[in-house]
Amino acid sequence: MHKYRYWKFSLFKRNFTVGNNFKLGKNCFVSSKNKIRISENFFMGNYCHLSSNLEIGKNVMFASFVSCVGGDHNIEDINIKMNQSGRGTLKTTVIKDNVWIGHGAIIMHGVTIEEGSIVAAGSVVTKNISSFSIYGGNPAKLIRKR
Repeated sequence: MHKYRYWKFSLFKRNFTVGNNFKLGKNCFVSSKNKIRISENFFMGNYCHLSSNLEIGKNVMFASFVSCVGGDHNIEDINIKMNQSGRGTLKTTVIKDNVWIGHGAIIMHGVTIEEGSIVAAGSVVTKNISSFSIYGGNPAKLIRKR
């Protein structure tokens, strides 16, 4: 793992902020067009993809291959080609304190994952997750409370 070095992310100075003890694996992607704020004690495994507006709390862990994405193409007008349709509004994803996101999970924009929750590996999160819960599947559903 590589410790955060400010000079590596100088392009993101205005849109990308992190707290103390920020750690990331290799080959992670962080979008320069999105506003991303990460609190202290954050860990992100290899090959993660941050491409939505994000607010991440303290003591959060992302396994490898986790993606935070969103802002789908506008699809209502069938007379406009898909690659020219533009994007909708980018909503902010909020991940509160003490959350663990499992390997390969996809977190869609605009959801809130409450404190102390776990997202199982391979899950697709499309709706808010309640506190101290374990969610899994596609779409992610409540497995049980912690």
